[in-house]
Amino acid sequence: METPPQNDLALIDPDDLSLVEQNSLNASQLALILKKTPSQYVKQRPAKGGGNWDYVSGGYVKKCLNLMFGWDWDFEILDEKILHGEAIVKGRLTCRTNGHTIIKTQYGNKGIVFKKQSPEDTAKGLDRIPLSIGNDLKSAATDCLKKCASEIGIASDIYNKDEFREVKVNTVSIKSNKEKLNGKGN
Repeated sequence: METPPQNDLALIDPDDLSLVEQNSLNASQLALILKKTPSQYVKQRPAKGGGNWDYVSGGYVKKCLNLMFGWDWDFEILDEKILHGEAIVKGRLTCRTNGHTIIKTQYGNKGIVFKKQSPEDTAKGLDRIPLSIGNDLKSAATDCLKKCASEIGIASDIYNKDEFREVKVNTVSIKSNKEKLNGKGN
């Protein structure tokens, strides 16, 4: 059996979206996470060691969470550390939907940004002074939120490129099923 080219879109019916009988996510929610991230939300930054990394902003991830879970989600920091010049946080994302609770835990990090030292400070042997540990912790928390959300599938084409294949949900089937349930179908 030949593998279809990566740019082909798989068209599936909502009933085929999951192997479990009572999925935590409905077809519309799954359609959102199974599609490619719109290009206007994909950004790039230099990667440590060279090259560039694609990423999405924390604002985009929050927008997706709000759309998918109707603002019924929480994110909390479970632990934070400043270690070896990095702010490191452990966080938990909790999403409630369709009578289910989805919980994902992950880590995030951010390198500490230091104030620019004057030649006098360096000559006196003064330690580097962090510019804002609070901002570094906030950035680490945003990184952690994005990692937790990627565990659900948000921005999978960005954070899990090798395994991602876009799927298009047959929305005609969704509309048809809703009409049947509401007595408007055949």
